[in-house]
Amino acid sequence: MSTEHRTLLQNISWSKYEQLLTEMGSDRTARFTYDRTRLEMITPLDEHERCRKLIESMILVITETLGWPVEGYTYPTLKRIDLQRGTEPEAGYYLRHASKMRGKSYVDLASDPPPDFILEVALSRSELNKFAIYAELGIPEVWRYISKPGETFLKGNFFIHYLKGDRYYEEDYGLAFPFLSAGRILQFIDESDTLGLMTALRNLRHWLQEVAPSAK
Repeated sequence: MSTEHRTLLQNISWSKYEQLLTEMGSDRTARFTYDRTRLEMITPLDEHERCRKLIESMILVITETLGWPVEGYTYPTLKRIDLQRGTEPEAGYYLRHASKMRGKSYVDLASDPPPDFILEVALSRSELNKFAIYAELGIPEVWRYISKPGETFLKGNFFIHYLKGDRYYEEDYGLAFPFLSAGRILQFIDESDTLGLMTALRNLRHWLQEVAPSAK
């Protein structure tokens, strides 16, 4: 069974970090997390992309059903030179500022607001404190799917954390979709695995019509 591979480098300057981002380009397989001279590189597995696509299909159905605008970014590079921190989650999504981000090919936190929420898929433990990085970047909400690679990948755990002050707190419900619990997201993932994606999406639409007034 394949395992997530992480490499942590010490004493890496910000200029070297940005040089690596530029030289390796957006098509690279490695994803970077930078925390004040420490650079962690990870090579995602197929499971990362599988979960991202499942969650994105769920988000698109929810926003389409509710008539909400949304702009999503796959593996966005979220960084700020003044903080000397940067990260690349599986995805970042804009709801409140969707119109502002429409047509933009990448996120620039020097001028753009942070995503309303991000998705992180964790198959192994990072040596960096990612929540501290997310907090300083001002990301209001973090979705985390924690599992292990292999046949039981879609039997993991899902967590929603929202930012209050300078700390994240785990909650059953998030800020972006107040009616959507971590348990309901996990149910969608499980149904996608056991019943198939189309059935899971159909069940999600029916559920939305019951719990979200504007979806009726």
